Amino acid sequence: MSLMDVMWFGLVLVVAIALFVLKYEVQGLEEELAARQLEIAEHTKAIHVLAAEWTFLNDPARLRRLGSQHLSLSPAAPSRIVPFNALPKKRVSAQAFPEVATQLGGPQ
Repeated sequence: MSLMDVMWFGLVLVVAIALFVLKYEVQGLEEELAARQLEIAEHTKAIHVLAAEWTFLNDPARLRRLGSQHLSLSPAAPSRIVPFNALPKKRVSAQAFPEVATQLGGPQ
């Protein structure tokens, strides 16, 4: 057996081992891909269920009924609606909001 035959045999052996290792790595990745696809399908189904539930919970007729059932709200009387200028002015101290007072150039 010549040196060239030994080199070719070694090369074939290295390639065979590399292909063997590569085959098992690919199988592991395929199993991981299948698991991820199953997980994606489960999450997609959960998203559809949540979207349907959201649609039900935000139905305007349902919210109107629950609001009238549980809240004692009534429309504002016209006498309660005033222009902005008619509202009393409230003074805010600089100690309450020092960052705003600094931005406005007021005392700190």
